[in-house]
Amino acid sequence: MKFVPEQFSFRETFLYNNYMYMTLGHVAERLGGDTWEDLLAARVLRPLGMSSTRVMKVPADVFKEGLAFPYIYDNGSFQTTTASLYR
Repeated sequence: MKFVPEQFSFRETFLYNNYMYMTLGHVAERLGGDTWEDLLAARVLRPLGMSSTRVMKVPADVFKEGLAFPYIYDNGSFQTTTASLYR
């Protein structure tokens, strides 16, 4: 993190980023000896009984059979999405 350019002075404003979440995922993979997705499924989702919950690795995964179909809110109404949304 020391090499990431500072955008504001310390405590000047709130900035959200995913760098540390990404780092934590990498550390979990190294220590757990498996992918983050597989560790999540084995250690969190299955013990909770969430047998139909899965991690989508690429945007096209939302169109696989057995998954909820995504919607977007556009011009005052909900629209079903298509594969073109992810291209």
